[in-house]
Amino acid sequence: MDTVQEVLERAWTSHSAGGFDNALKDYIWLFDASAADAETAPLRLSYVLSAWAKLAEEYLPARHALVELRDRDSKRLLAGADADSEAATALFNDIRAINDKLGDLQNTYHLFQQLPEALAQRCARSALPSLMACGDYALARQHLPQPLQHLAQAAAVLNQRRAGMNVLTTAGVADLLAEVYNYIVELALVLDLLDGCGDTAAAEAAREQAVTLVQSPEARACVQAELDAPGTTLDAMIELQNSSATE
Repeated sequence: MDTVQEVLERAWTSHSAGGFDNALKDYIWLFDASAADAETAPLRLSYVLSAWAKLAEEYLPARHALVELRDRDSKRLLAGADADSEAATALFNDIRAINDKLGDLQNTYHLFQQLPEALAQRCARSALPSLMACGDYALARQHLPQPLQHLAQAAAVLNQRRAGMNVLTTAGVADLLAEVYNYIVELALVLDLLDGCGDTAAAEAAREQAVTLVQSPEARACVQAELDAPGTTLDAMIELQNSSATE
């Protein structure tokens, strides 16, 4: 039986060669198969979904299949959503990820509005960017009432993980940039929320605290560089990856 990695490589080959129908069949299989395989599960919402979405840009049946999957999972979620179920939370995250690829953030927003309150609380972090993109900052603030506290918690995670890194190695630098990137994502969320709510004073405070909360000089410099020139962190990650590949 073919492994997930083997099927993924076959799908990429079919896609590149114009065998769109075969590639679609493999992507559909991969999306389900990788969910049940802990080793390849991280590929599911990254490589597999991205490749499927790329195919959807060239092949309309691939987009229809994504929409059908999204709608099927939405019905499942609303029909039997258990607020205490990790599976329900994961299912919402799948739907949100598919909508992100489809560019249909309104679907995520409307689905979130239909969730039971307890489940909505569990799914709020995943849904927040869609809520704000749809202009409902009041609902977003309801689910993130203490944005500065959220930023402090994100900084604490960065500080803790930085403590175990050796930034004198390429691997350590890569890990640092990845953690800084995650922190920047949370910072952007906080700033978008505060700016959208018209809370300019708190937004300015968040920008200042974003740097001072970070303990490591290296990480702090990365955060400041990102604030000065958005996109710096991702550019550095790509450059490091490319340089490592040529060594």
